[in-house]
Amino acid sequence: MGLGQTEGCALIVAGVGCRKGVSPEAVMAALAQASAEHQVSFAFMATAPFKADEPALLEAATRLGMAFVVVAQADFDAAAARTLTHSALSSKHAGSPSVSEASALAALGEASRLIAPRMVVGDITVAFATSGDKI
Repeated sequence: MGLGQTEGCALIVAGVGCRKGVSPEAVMAALAQASAEHQVSFAFMATAPFKADEPALLEAATRLGMAFVVVAQADFDAAAARTLTHSALSSKHAGSPSVSEASALAALGEASRLIAPRMVVGDITVAFATSGDKI
């Protein structure tokens, strides 16, 4: 079972990618917009190892009162094959076709699935993954 899962309950995570130097307010606005668009609530945020020191991500999670998970590199790499989006720019700079999608999938484990392709909001990408069949 992935992080925070309980048997029989679906868990939703927001995978987040961003350009360096974004603001916490921009991250929170992107999360709110993506959550409204996909009509989901999420339990925590996740990102790639190379984004671990991006202050806006941790600050946004803190303000939202939720966990901020930096996924393991091996899990991030393995999840890349399951992304729906394949960005050449992301592959070149991050080694993954979609930072937000791979982060969300990696956070919930091999049985997770994306709810939809990533959503781009300004300099931030958001993707939601779930651990179960029902959302």
